[in-house]
Amino acid sequence: MAVSSMYFGQSGGKFTPNILLVSILGALAVPAGAVAQTAATSASGASSVATLQAIKAVTADDATSEGTGLYSVPVATSATRLPLSPRETPQTINVVTRTQMDDFRLNNATSLLSAVPGVFVQQVETDRNYYIIRGYDVTNFQIDGVGMPFSTEEQIGDLDMAFYDRVEVLKGANGLLSNTGNPSGTVNFIRKRPKREFSANAGLSYSSFATRRLDVDISSPLNSSGSVRGRLVGAYQKGNSHLDRYGLEKRMLGVIVDADLSDRTTLTLGHTYQRNKSKSPMWGALSLYYTDGSAIDYDVSDSYAPDWAYWNTTDQTSFAELNHDWGGGWKTKGSLTYRKITQDAEQFLAYGVPDRTTGLGLSTYPTKYDRYEKQWIGDISTTGKYTLGGRQHDVMFGINANRSKNYMTSLEADVGVPLPSLSVWDRQFPRPDFANGTETFSDFTVRKTTAFAATRLNLHDDFKVIAGLNYTRATSTGEHYGEPREYKRNKLSPYLGLIYDLNDNYSVYASYTGIFNPQSQVDINGQILPAIEGKNYEIGLKGESTDGKINGSIALFRAEQDNTAEYDTFLDGLSRYKAVNSRSAGFELALQGEVMPGLQVSAGYTHFFSIKDEDGKAVREFVPKNSFTVAASYAVPAVQGLKVGGAVRWQSETRRLQGQTAAGDDIYLKQKSYAVTDLMASYEVNKNVTVGVNVKNVFDKKYLTSTQWEQGFYAPSRSVGMNVQLKY
Repeated sequence: MAVSSMYFGQSGGKFTPNILLVSILGALAVPAGAVAQTAATSASGASSVATLQAIKAVTADDATSEGTGLYSVPVATSATRLPLSPRETPQTINVVTRTQMDDFRLNNATSLLSAVPGVFVQQVETDRNYYIIRGYDVTNFQIDGVGMPFSTEEQIGDLDMAFYDRVEVLKGANGLLSNTGNPSGTVNFIRKRPKREFSANAGLSYSSFATRRLDVDISSPLNSSGSVRGRLVGAYQKGNSHLDRYGLEKRMLGVIVDADLSDRTTLTLGHTYQRNKSKSPMWGALSLYYTDGSAIDYDVSDSYAPDWAYWNTTDQTSFAELNHDWGGGWKTKGSLTYRKITQDAEQFLAYGVPDRTTGLGLSTYPTKYDRYEKQWIGDISTTGKYTLGGRQHDVMFGINANRSKNYMTSLEADVGVPLPSLSVWDRQFPRPDFANGTETFSDFTVRKTTAFAATRLNLHDDFKVIAGLNYTRATSTGEHYGEPREYKRNKLSPYLGLIYDLNDNYSVYASYTGIFNPQSQVDINGQILPAIEGKNYEIGLKGESTDGKINGSIALFRAEQDNTAEYDTFLDGLSRYKAVNSRSAGFELALQGEVMPGLQVSAGYTHFFSIKDEDGKAVREFVPKNSFTVAASYAVPAVQGLKVGGAVRWQSETRRLQGQTAAGDDIYLKQKSYAVTDLMASYEVNKNVTVGVNVKNVFDKKYLTSTQWEQGFYAPSRSVGMNVQLKY
């Protein structure tokens, strides 16, 4: 398929993907001496004559993004746990730094991952999200490299970013660390850590829909030598929404302590707490078409949720981590994590397809829902160096074991009550007597154990090979709403990556990864879908500046996946799925870093050649075939302390086959291509005070948040926010 040109939604201008290709190729082709000049450039844009310095080996500690003012980091560990630069990683990797989060107010996982090129956020409800990379679902997140699996395949609640320094997104299957299941990619949230010097920060903001937020972040040594250090992070947010009646209140608190037990051993203890209380949330969303196949015209603010509905979640994580440096390049890290997630909700779903003439056809499905999930995760790994054939090589090996206990109850009442005509219904329904409702429950336990090992062979000064194996054993016992949820799965998956350095700044690479991911979705008959299995291939070109502040990549990828879960229908209170054998292929372009003094950029373009089943039929058409994302900020040299920036997210048309009319014509839900533009500006009044303004969805674009399900709702309209940052 030719990718010559396409339109930018509301902008009225024409966007040509070839422009981005030329730009990235140009960035990759910048002479090493030229890009090295950025080494002497500060985040504020000041520059001086640079002298090239010897390249030093990077460690995981060099990846901390806080306080750098940059949109890139010199090292990432999400692929292999080895501290590799993005250019040394044989897969595409994007990083969202603390600076980019603060510039564009990326305060939750939904807004942050929407800013990552090639990541598609499917916000199917107000408080339930799916994340898609390279056409397939992300089935868990990682925190500091340790997996936190979604037991029901989606993220429930608004995950806040207050606790994190940066987020690494590895594209494609993570063959070594897929014990937690990542056929599409790995999203790794890296926590903030205590500093050795005292610092204190506070942020106040107020934005549209009466949303106010307070952030507090204090780090300090806890003894005179600084061998014991602590950090306290807290945040509070409360506000309404562009949706009728919907509002959200969040409370976050995190404490983390580092203690140097010796010169080589550090113990870390921490606890994080987040409490979300949402009023009038959507369970399901809006029916989007009439029985004759024509689209229903809604206001952006429309919601079916009544006043009495709510959805509260609490997420608490306690963890202990021990790091030991054995010397000679050998290090071991072990961690124990306990996570408890609880939910309490009273929800209302209106389902059905209205008649265009009468407006009748919707019925009720209220439920009272309680759930808790307990996760125990143990993880230990060792990295080191060894000499073979007169050359030094890297090695990594470890084991991960996790257990997730889930218990849910659902009380259903007043199910199937016909609602008034859509044109006159006031979106209210009396709260049912749930105490006398029909009860169903789930009670199941999932266990996974994975052993993994990899080596980075230094075969030549210019040629490296990363090879590894992963063995995963997964079991599930119990039942899920009356259906057995039992399986036993095990698989040995290989990983192979090749990197050839063309010179000190550019490399070509290729990688192969086996895919294995037990899943828990059920089909229309209540049977658990088989495990996803398949292969992931990638080849590409990468480049970086000598100082590591700019990196870019061009990648061709192909994924072959059997048994991919695709949403089928809603039945008996559960989403039902069907297994699809599919193949996706495409290419990605990415560029991150300080491309000129004071100008920080994160940009990318993704194109799918196809996402098809084994018969060649298009599947997962709710994933856009083309997308472009760019975020940039510029420290204006003429006005000391002034920073301005903008971000644009564009995607091509998506659609979903909904069914057929009485006449037998196909009904497609369609979302036309669109672009969303955000703007920001900040001014550093002095070293202690910074003020800023953010405008989101500047052109007030109306678009659906997802076409993955039968129902949908509209994204937020234009909003304006003011903020003040205080630091010491």
